[in-house]
Amino acid sequence: MKFPVVRWFVSQPAAMFYSLAACGLYAGLGSPPAGAAFAEVLASMLFVSSMGLWLLADARQRNRRLPYDFGSFVFFAWVLVVPLYLFSTRGWRAFVTLGCFALLYLGAEVVAGIPWVVYYLRQ
Repeated sequence: MKFPVVRWFVSQPAAMFYSLAACGLYAGLGSPPAGAAFAEVLASMLFVSSMGLWLLADARQRNRRLPYDFGSFVFFAWVLVVPLYLFSTRGWRAFVTLGCFALLYLGAEVVAGIPWVVYYLRQ
């Protein structure tokens, strides 16, 4: 028996969404100390790692050869590397993938903003 919804909840886009939402919640709650700070650092590393793993899996699926230790380069410079990779592999269709990423990011920001909205509506 297959559960496609459950499979989506543990996918790479879901991991990116969770980590972006966790970082936003941390910032929205006034940057609480201790465990929350550790969780925020872990979530931001999880986001970048998920981005790198997705890019490596996509390159393998498209039979693209990548330089040695390309995953580390993606980890440290993902803002530049990911769009360059997308445009080199997809051409103008890269805007579709970037648009999906933007929707994922905006959705995480909306979820992260819920506690802030509730807090200010109660005052």
